[in-house]
Amino acid sequence: MAKISEETRRKLDRILLVQRLKWVAAACVAAAAVIGFFILIGLDAEVEDYQVAGRVEHIGIASLKTAMQAVTVDVALEDGRHARVIAAKEHEPHVGDRVRIVEHRHATGRVTFTWR
Repeated sequence: MAKISEETRRKLDRILLVQRLKWVAAACVAAAAVIGFFILIGLDAEVEDYQVAGRVEHIGIASLKTAMQAVTVDVALEDGRHARVIAAKEHEPHVGDRVRIVEHRHATGRVTFTWR
């Protein structure tokens, strides 16, 4: 059996150590990504709701499977913003109607609106 010189042994040990550290680093990055993903989901679940008033500007056909039961409604809010919500046809929105919709502010900064 051939003997390995001490210098060669150190080089091989170093190569193995670097490969192990690469695997550990990759595992840490993957774990951090998964943890970050769950933190982001948790933040997005934190929602504050506000009722806002506006006027119906436009009514269109919903591009959903439920297009027969719903319409998209563009609302000009009193504070100057615009919102697009989906409303059931049974609410019968008309252009010019004054409406109150709900603004949902998520902890991530995302803002959504729903018809109420």
